Amino acid sequence: MIATRHARAQAPRVARVALVFAPHAKDVSAWERAFLEELRERGFAQGRNLAFEVRYADGDARRVPALVDEVIALRPDVLVAFESVAKVMRAKTAVIPIVLTHSSDPVELGLAQSLSHPGGNVTGVALNHELLSAKVLEMLKEMLPRLSRVGLLLDSTAPGARLIEANARKAATGLGLSITAYFAGSREELEKSLAGIGRDRPDALVFASIAPALLSHSDLIFAQVSRDRLPFAIGVGILTESPFVIAFGPNIAQAYRDAARYVERILKGARPEELPIQQPTRFTLTVNLKHAQALGIKVPQSLLLRADRVIE
Repeated sequence: MIATRHARAQAPRVARVALVFAPHAKDVSAWERAFLEELRERGFAQGRNLAFEVRYADGDARRVPALVDEVIALRPDVLVAFESVAKVMRAKTAVIPIVLTHSSDPVELGLAQSLSHPGGNVTGVALNHELLSAKVLEMLKEMLPRLSRVGLLLDSTAPGARLIEANARKAATGLGLSITAYFAGSREELEKSLAGIGRDRPDALVFASIAPALLSHSDLIFAQVSRDRLPFAIGVGILTESPFVIAFGPNIAQAYRDAARYVERILKGARPEELPIQQPTRFTLTVNLKHAQALGIKVPQSLLLRADRVIE
């Protein structure tokens, strides 16, 4: 009996971490793998001292509240999610720590009091998605000097979508461009938005933010831009197999690794309200010369020299 009690006393405490994704599992597998690999490198392994619970909404934002309820009922030590899911989590618990994997502006979205002192139960990684569209527009204008009308495809379920639109419109004004925003939060809505893009025939389409509700329906986007021979710009880390001409932004897999570091700190006793929210320090530019040339676009040397990667 004494030996048994001693063995139990020596058994490692099992940490319970729950992550809820809006897309299908296949669309986020690389990010999930990066998250778990980082936790393992920091001493938390499934089957030993980590109970990892993951749920997928399969591209249907309507399923997110029920999935969040499901994981909260498991009494996890930490909840992990992108901003749209984190907003749902925050509405349901002010006690369980929530770690953002990536977000636009957590302060503007009401998830934190400030980046340096979050002040509540939400901390983690902010990737400034709302600023990416402005930079992408600048590079598109550099690539396409006659660019005039730009379509902006946005996830209506992402709380930061309006911030992204506002920043894009501000940047567009300075570049002499007009912006038409197309919002979608499901496959059906995406079909309607793409039909509108087909009718409007903008000079280019920008999809410069993370769009969880749309990742699982990216086949529709690929088909549209290919059919219409539409110059397509995206955020790095998403739709990387698509027919884009420019991809710019932070590394999303790295953001999940960074989120895992926040989880580790919280599991070791840190309080989320005292952990500053991390902002990106590096952005990657990829120029897809193959697709640009197929569209008859001559990519300026200035862009090629700045690119971290050129696909030929």
